[in-house]
Amino acid sequence: MSKIIQLGILSYLAWAMAVQAADPLLNDLGLDSAAAKAEKEFSCSPAPPSKAPAQHSSAEGLPPLPLPVVPLRRTEKKNPPRPPVLIAKLATQRESDWATNPADMKNLLKWMGKTLDVHFSDMNLPEAQIPSDPKSIPVLYRTGHDAFTFSPQVREKLANYLLHGGTLIMEACCGRSAFAESAIREARTLIPERPPYRLAPDHPLFHSYFDIKEIKYRPQALKAGAKQGDPAVIGIDIGCRTAVFIFRWDVSCGWDEQPDTDKHHCMGYEIPTAQTLGANLMAYITSERSAALPLSQAMSFVDASQGKAGKFMIAQAKYNGQWKCRDAGLSMLLNTFHEQTKTPVTFARDEVSIASSKLFDLPMIYITGHTAFQFTDAERANLAKYLRQGGVVFAESCCGRTEFTRAFRTEIEKVLGGAKLERLPANHLIFAHPNRIQSVQPTPALAERMKSTGRVGPELYGANIHGHLAVIFSPVGLACGWELATCPYCGGIHSKDALALGINILNYAMLQ
Repeated sequence: MSKIIQLGILSYLAWAMAVQAADPLLNDLGLDSAAAKAEKEFSCSPAPPSKAPAQHSSAEGLPPLPLPVVPLRRTEKKNPPRPPVLIAKLATQRESDWATNPADMKNLLKWMGKTLDVHFSDMNLPEAQIPSDPKSIPVLYRTGHDAFTFSPQVREKLANYLLHGGTLIMEACCGRSAFAESAIREARTLIPERPPYRLAPDHPLFHSYFDIKEIKYRPQALKAGAKQGDPAVIGIDIGCRTAVFIFRWDVSCGWDEQPDTDKHHCMGYEIPTAQTLGANLMAYITSERSAALPLSQAMSFVDASQGKAGKFMIAQAKYNGQWKCRDAGLSMLLNTFHEQTKTPVTFARDEVSIASSKLFDLPMIYITGHTAFQFTDAERANLAKYLRQGGVVFAESCCGRTEFTRAFRTEIEKVLGGAKLERLPANHLIFAHPNRIQSVQPTPALAERMKSTGRVGPELYGANIHGHLAVIFSPVGLACGWELATCPYCGGIHSKDALALGINILNYAMLQ
């Protein structure tokens, strides 16, 4: 190997290490703090695991929390059957690597059984035995103190497991920095097109069972850089479901109910916060299991001809944020639009950058997301030019997430030179053809948020440029309805109404 190549490889490795060390997701989470540097001086004192029952059952019949598990028939007087397995802790050859708190999950589930009267069980699982089908083990859990690396084989198994509906939790026991950095690094390799991000306070994790209004940390975590009220949880979404959760601050010592002592200064959440977060995590995961593989993923959309001439086209916009939520929603909408209006459409799911010149080949683009974001100056300028030349932006806040709504309103006002989105009146033509839409049925999550017990008026906002409706925005979720998905935390409207409204939007934009 030549010296030039060797120097090139060394330069690349140095660059890669610098990128890893400066991961923006961890920048403000105390990795370089004095408290973090002293973390090894204090160690958790794990609680002993309780005796395992004689039997356990599969998670096939696992109900969503908080519904109780159907009681199982007792076959032994001394040892009752084990409740369905909800979670497995990933085990490696070295026990000190993954069993820093051997009974953490067991103790959380025990607390949930006592407090919420729901009963699940856990198990340890060698990494090599990660199932391809998550039905038997819905959740995998990796914890520890030290840096770790998944093998290529384990990464492949984990990615397949996640894409088929499984969930992975990674937690830095005692708030150890080396583990947190490793977890983020490994998360970025699992599903590269699904980057990790910081969960916003409106994420269902913080409201799925307990409405957690206060996030409280232990003193050592505050010294290390944790901020009261800041969740500091990192996730990866597949569709609208968060499939990977990474806890930079410790939750396992809280699940073990370990207090701080002279020998144990945990950089983690206070015990009550850790327990309610754990219960909410299990509630979210069990409720989302039915939403992991919606009906639309089993359907295929193929263009009858390869040409695009004479066909209605709409592409999904890519931007610097969580722009990819529902993979099949747009195709499902286009299929229904084609069936009802007989309009030729292009089903091929195009994705185009907002800063790209390809934008001007499209009559309409679709923007969606869950989280806050910002356009670049180049994106704002390109989008403003696109709108002035007659293009249409159709945007919706997937799942009705408020972080995206706020960000989109802010960014589109900048694009429009300060003009604000205005609510479209009930007599607007967009609600009249081809479907007469006077009311829509909100999902249970949206109904609760709106304090509504029945149907509500349709809610769209828009902005006009030179007499044409250039921006159409829905602050409530539509894409989950287009995909016919069962999404328990979606703040949107039911499928029939979501499709009818989407068809009207496409039809109005096409006829302008």
